[in-house]
Amino acid sequence: MGLLNRIGIGSAEVDTILDTETVQPGDSIPARIEIEGGSDDQTVDDIELAVMTRYEVETDEGTSYRNVAITETELTNGFTIEAGEERTMDAGEIRVPETTPPTLGKTKVWVQTGLDIDWSVDPTDKDVLDVRPGPYLSALTEAVEGLGFRLSEVETVKASGFGPHEFAQEFEYRPTSGSRYASELDEIELFPVRQSDSLSVVVEVDKAGMSLLGSDESHHRLKIDTTDPDHIAGQISRLIDEQL
Repeated sequence: MGLLNRIGIGSAEVDTILDTETVQPGDSIPARIEIEGGSDDQTVDDIELAVMTRYEVETDEGTSYRNVAITETELTNGFTIEAGEERTMDAGEIRVPETTPPTLGKTKVWVQTGLDIDWSVDPTDKDVLDVRPGPYLSALTEAVEGLGFRLSEVETVKASGFGPHEFAQEFEYRPTSGSRYASELDEIELFPVRQSDSLSVVVEVDKAGMSLLGSDESHHRLKIDTTDPDHIAGQISRLIDEQL
């Protein structure tokens, strides 16, 4: 292998072609992988596919983002891609896990493909996904807005205990002026995690006027197993009323 290939110049290139980039959590995407050989023959040890996201990390130095794989797959045990060769491989279906956060607010999700090549900079490809909310989350957001809240921010943050990952997606809602909870709450924060046929939601209720007196946050967990916004609104309003 030439020196230029070892530093990534003239190396093989990879491109993943997805049938669609718009998905919901739990979907599977048919895909194929196109590989173009570089200036020398190269041995590819395996092809790695991952559904990726990033989450926000707060430290004393400020805010940073960490990339994390939601799921990873290896497609082959090795082959040689000859110089200048063009090869297309069937990647089957890439599953988007049910716990994949929808790409709302600052949240980003993508499929990352990598060729594992010894003594070379590994060629990679990144395909951004548009992940739409599933039916349970859509019903939840409709219910919350129907109670007089507006969505102020969505971000994916470092967190444990909410689901199977080291991150959680946070939805911040503030009561609208003149709404039922406008004078009683600063905000509510929702941390939803999909669980097959339901949604597990941690709800944080922040009462109004507590910034000078100390924190008055309370955390509660709801199970959403219906897509009826009116029923969900009843669950949430009962939970909030119990804290007031």
